[in-house]
Amino acid sequence: MRVRALRILLVLALATPACQDNAGPDTTLAVAGPADLKATVFQSTHEEFISPVGPISQYAVWIGLPGTRPDAGVLVGAQTPVFLRTNGALSRTTGAAITAGDLLQVWRDASVAYGAVQAPPGAPCYHATQVVIER
Repeated sequence: MRVRALRILLVLALATPACQDNAGPDTTLAVAGPADLKATVFQSTHEEFISPVGPISQYAVWIGLPGTRPDAGVLVGAQTPVFLRTNGALSRTTGAAITAGDLLQVWRDASVAYGAVQAPPGAPCYHATQVVIER
């Protein structure tokens, strides 16, 4: 009985296709549909602090239309999916890759805050749920 079980396992092992390595970076957008905002980055500042809910690590990004002044802020958290699109190829990255002059596509949740220090004075501040950096 044991020999038969080993033969079956050997046949199954030989008949099963080899596993592929899926450990590479995920390049599938986490949020489907069109972006809520498209804008140019004027500045991106990394912030780390302790909040009532625990440690926070995020990027405060000032955005606006090209050739104008910043007119909104976007918070990009450490867990926010961020992608970089270069020459049409999409790769996974982090908020640290966001720099002044980048064109951003931003998906956001419904929350908006006015008077937040992470946005230009009097401008709205949004919370990103996904970001694509276009270069």
